[in-house]
Amino acid sequence: MGNRSPNGINNIIILLVSILLLTLMSIVSTSDFNNSHFYIPTPILKERLKSDVKRMFYHGYDNYIKYSFPKDELNPISCGGTNTFGDYALTFIDSLDSLVVLGDLKEFERAVKWVSENIRFDKNLTVSVFETNIRVLGGLLSAHLLAEEHLQPNSYDGSLLPLAKDLGDRLLKAFETPTGIPYGAVNLKYGVPNGEIEITSTASATTFSLEFGILSRLTNDRKYDDAARKAVRSIWKYRSELELVGNHINIINGEWTIKEAGIGTGVDSFFEYLYKSAIYFDDDEYLSLFEKNYKLINRYIKKDPWYVDVSIDRASIVWPIYNSLQSFWPGVQSMYGDYESAFSTIKSFHIVWRRYGFIPEGYNLLSGNVQPGQKGYPLRPELAESLYHMYQTNKDPIFIRMAKDLVWTISNITTTKCGHANVLDVESHQLDDRMESFFLSETCKYLFLLFNSIDNYNGTDIHGDSTTHSNPNPIDIENSIFNTEGHIFPMQSRFFKKFTDDKNNIIDNDNSIQKENILKDNKNNKEKDIIKNNNSNSNNQNNQNNNNNNNNNNNNNNNNNNNNNNNNNNQNNNNEENIIGTNMDDNVNEKKEVVKVNENNSNNNNNNNDNNNNNNNNNNNNNNNNNNKNNIILLSYDSSLEKANWTCEPLPFLRRISSGTFQFIGGPQDIEWFEDKKIKDAMFDLTS
Repeated sequence: MGNRSPNGINNIIILLVSILLLTLMSIVSTSDFNNSHFYIPTPILKERLKSDVKRMFYHGYDNYIKYSFPKDELNPISCGGTNTFGDYALTFIDSLDSLVVLGDLKEFERAVKWVSENIRFDKNLTVSVFETNIRVLGGLLSAHLLAEEHLQPNSYDGSLLPLAKDLGDRLLKAFETPTGIPYGAVNLKYGVPNGEIEITSTASATTFSLEFGILSRLTNDRKYDDAARKAVRSIWKYRSELELVGNHINIINGEWTIKEAGIGTGVDSFFEYLYKSAIYFDDDEYLSLFEKNYKLINRYIKKDPWYVDVSIDRASIVWPIYNSLQSFWPGVQSMYGDYESAFSTIKSFHIVWRRYGFIPEGYNLLSGNVQPGQKGYPLRPELAESLYHMYQTNKDPIFIRMAKDLVWTISNITTTKCGHANVLDVESHQLDDRMESFFLSETCKYLFLLFNSIDNYNGTDIHGDSTTHSNPNPIDIENSIFNTEGHIFPMQSRFFKKFTDDKNNIIDNDNSIQKENILKDNKNNKEKDIIKNNNSNSNNQNNQNNNNNNNNNNNNNNNNNNNNNNNNNNQNNNNEENIIGTNMDDNVNEKKEVVKVNENNSNNNNNNNDNNNNNNNNNNNNNNNNNNKNNIILLSYDSSLEKANWTCEPLPFLRRISSGTFQFIGGPQDIEWFEDKKIKDAMFDLTS
């Protein structure tokens, strides 16, 4: 017995050391999500992940060619094909620039030749204007620009550009409306069909500035750029008094039919294209619009770290839902330089992915569950897109780890014999017999670029490693812009071309009746802005106006307060015109609206007659206006929200998938989750 004691002690020591090591491993596992230096992806690991994405792409692409081409999309379960959009080989055109990203120039050259020789748009087909623009026109323009750079002159004769111009001309017919906001659908051969619905989404109306702007500069014909710009201006013109744009609008009279503001479904690419067009064309108008909308989003829509849908009139919360299309936003934020907000939001978005293995189309922030009727995941790219852009910002390896989760579940759960299938239900992982074209155009592309350890242009390894890498990407990604379908537009100086006097010509091209209606609407909006500015709830601004009145009185005893207010109003008008980048016709007078303005501001327009007593009255009146506005917001608050259950259950994790355990960050013991209490607090903030 005595001889066994040392062995027993040794066994106990070994056991204690083992427990200690396991504890330390658990601590590191659960903490390294927020301390990414614990996880440094090696070039070998990134190369393997890139190879996985490459395999995913060609599994989808090769089976599309085998079973579906030249139809639009692949049915990956039944091994067939279908025309879902327009019978124009949608997946094939959508994948052209992805082939260049993967370094497959031989297949790219073959595909460009086939498209040039076989695709024609003179067909009696009614198609989505929005989808055809971002997928097909965007694909053709991207392929044209890349072919100019990467194919030999004797291999490419520029034949994709006339094809793109022909398609642009056919889509342009949808913009022939009184407001300039396009119809949602158009017949490629005959134009807008009779009886076509007069309602469209904000995103569908404004996601043309990149493609149409490029087409105008390549063809030296400004009509495409003019149409896209006019649609953006019209949407902005019909904004609410809080300066929020809605979700759906009547293209004939500019009336909002869905009065909800958000950053997701129905409006997402409106914001995306404002900023990307500002960069790509060096356009001040688009940049000013984006910056103004960015402030409005942070003020009304952001409930940190989430974003919700609010009423455009009262800013009250309508839908406390995270929908999957919001996932693009952190990428735009990182491009804009707001990294801290972007990182906070993308962590929250990624947690939803970790919970289900995918992101559902809708996730209810109050219940902490999938929104009924929005359980699917159609292989969307937006989260991968944001991870890519954020990784380019600072090369933080945490984004590699997040993206690894995407590759794992997409590869293991969606793979079928003939491709990759949409997920019908993120909870049961039931699959749908469809592979969206954007899976090859965007999802695989962004993931491949994210894992690419080589600088995309000069071939240097960012880690200084000499490991041999496959498929060096020939595209100068750092000097490129992606459209909302992931198509690559290289930045070139010719796209900085400005069209002179464009602000006047866009309106002048209308007939006189349309011109009168547009100017009238613009004037009405201007007068509303005057009312809003004069009744501003900012006491600082009121004080500044009062000081200006005092100075004016001292400088000119003969001036009265009415003239001072008129001057201030004119200045406000000029500032507003600079923001929206439009020129208004100052000769248009709407007497009824002017009377309203004078009545509303009568207390502020009393003659000063060399004394400042009325300034105090103005302050009191403005304070009353402020209280009235606060009362409006108070009325929009639902007191029943106080009784809601704001606590989510601990984060569950997937025990098994088809090829093994799914490794969430932190492992099976990870219970990290967001606090829904933030939504509650944010709602109460609206009443303060």
